[in-house]
Amino acid sequence: MKSVKFFLMIIVAAAAAFVSCDKESRVSVPGSDAKVQTLTACFAPGETKTAFVGGTYMWKTNDDIVVRSSNANGYSTFIYTGDDTNGEAIFTNTSEDVITYGQKSFAIYPGKVNGSYPCEEDGSLKVVLEDTYTWATGNVEAPMLARVESGEPLQFKHLGGCLKVTYKYIPPKATKLVIKAPVVDAELLAAGKNTYKICKTMNQTYNWTTAGGGFDLDPANVPYVKAYDHSGDYKITVNISAATAAQRASDEGVTVYIPLPVGPVVVSEKNVYPKIQMWLAFNDDSVVPGSLKTATNVQIERASIKPMQPIALTKYSVATIAGRNGTVQNDPTKKVNAEGTSAVFGNVRGLVLKDANTLYALDANCNIRKVDISPSGSYAVTTSYSETDKTNISVPWRGTMYNGKLYFADKDKSRLIEYTEGNTPENKKSLWGFPSSGNKSPMDLQFDSEGYPYVPIRDAFKVYKLPKIFTGSTPAVFADFSSENAEITGGKDMQVSSICFDSSGNLLVLTINNGCCLFRVTPEGNIKKIAGVGTAAGSFDAVVDGNALTSATLTASMYGIAIDTDGSIFIGNRWCIRKITFGGPDYTEGIVTTIVGNTTTGIVDGVGGVASTKEVCDLVFNSDHSKLYFSEPNAGVIRVITIE
Repeated sequence: MKSVKFFLMIIVAAAAAFVSCDKESRVSVPGSDAKVQTLTACFAPGETKTAFVGGTYMWKTNDDIVVRSSNANGYSTFIYTGDDTNGEAIFTNTSEDVITYGQKSFAIYPGKVNGSYPCEEDGSLKVVLEDTYTWATGNVEAPMLARVESGEPLQFKHLGGCLKVTYKYIPPKATKLVIKAPVVDAELLAAGKNTYKICKTMNQTYNWTTAGGGFDLDPANVPYVKAYDHSGDYKITVNISAATAAQRASDEGVTVYIPLPVGPVVVSEKNVYPKIQMWLAFNDDSVVPGSLKTATNVQIERASIKPMQPIALTKYSVATIAGRNGTVQNDPTKKVNAEGTSAVFGNVRGLVLKDANTLYALDANCNIRKVDISPSGSYAVTTSYSETDKTNISVPWRGTMYNGKLYFADKDKSRLIEYTEGNTPENKKSLWGFPSSGNKSPMDLQFDSEGYPYVPIRDAFKVYKLPKIFTGSTPAVFADFSSENAEITGGKDMQVSSICFDSSGNLLVLTINNGCCLFRVTPEGNIKKIAGVGTAAGSFDAVVDGNALTSATLTASMYGIAIDTDGSIFIGNRWCIRKITFGGPDYTEGIVTTIVGNTTTGIVDGVGGVASTKEVCDLVFNSDHSKLYFSEPNAGVIRVITIE
């Protein structure tokens, strides 16, 4: 979603004499000199710094306010360095600016615009509501205003209101929360007006007027909001990159308070926004899939918090279900059958769903293991096939079920295996042996809807289509990712690893190491890149989420691909698991999201970014797609993501 930068500006009507910003006299501050001044700031009755309902928020260290003075730009900045406990604090200015007291002097919180608060031609003060904020727990810096009088504390009051937005289960790489309110007065825009009054504010409590030469109450002179740039909708961005993985993954979520003026229209004598949109975004401003929400007729009142209903994204909970973490035993005679995490695997790689209650685990060196899934959630590991001679099955990789039989690729022996349930040599047979020169390392075996097998050969940089009955001497090249196909590969050889078919018969292909991309190949053999910029992320910190073709970086090791019922694609990306969501037909407008993983390399269970992985190898959904199983060969475990 494209955004347009702009500012919301709060205009405080002042006295006509205020037009001249440089006609005040200097007044010294008792107990200070021209270089050190102090002011006492407090809150007007019934107000706190953020006007929370059910909470009191006082001044904090490094809060700053801007006070009208006689320096070059007309303002001085004061900073608080103490620890407020009662709502009253001493702010200090150490510059050479001297406060100018008078009937039209005032102070503004927060002082975040480098002291630049210019006078308008009509004598009003322009206070800019920032379009970018930095998130901190329980914090909002909504604009406040106070009159400055000699010897009197600054009584701060709010200029607008705040919107409270909570997101749960935020992806690890999301960095922003964005809120947008639309331009609503098209007639004024059509007439060429570049400023207009969109709402009244503070009209019940705090009215500014020229009457009596001071700031007395007068309903006829109410501060109002003006917009100075109507080239697009109003947008405010909050940087939430400081939120921890635990905060993002918790049921409480991350709460953001967004300062807003009250308005922009009046409905039944209430200030409301007819439509507000909010979403999470990545660094490249790509919208986090599923996070875009719209609320209508949102009422924002002065000095109040408007809470929105919490917005929960998809929850990805990771648990280790089988295998003893860190105990990897590739000797077939020393592997252990047991319940769950008491079992011992070797470098278990391929996972194939045999039926709704059984997983095949393709274990290194002659072993096909079974994981029986009970309704109660236990996972019993047994041996389905085993041999002591590892030359018979060396390094099984990925595979699939077809017509009740298990088919998989034996990478190191450059051959394909057919297996029928049972633990005798007759239950396993070799179907196809690839020539050793240039055709090493078959990584996967999948069937199309007509029963033709497809095999990606890593070191040949090609995907082959085989005869149905696995006969003949030369398989046909279906998709070429070698340097010879320079239009697709940019003149480099791309190793191929995992493949799967979508519901339309397209073949999805992962390219690794020198490739780091995801391709779609139509049944006719037309190749199109749908994800990856071609640069490998060398660490989790270098993993970038966002637009699939312009921003998102994939890792060099990508083993395992699974497709959900809605067309979303899940891939194993070494230290993490990624989800690719497409917003348009033919795999366009793709967004890559990291759903599991963090900077820690190891086996840690938890939700989303709290969970960590060692090296993901294969992915497979259960029968109803509520769970996604994945293998970690270097840790010797099988894990599951529960999707809620």
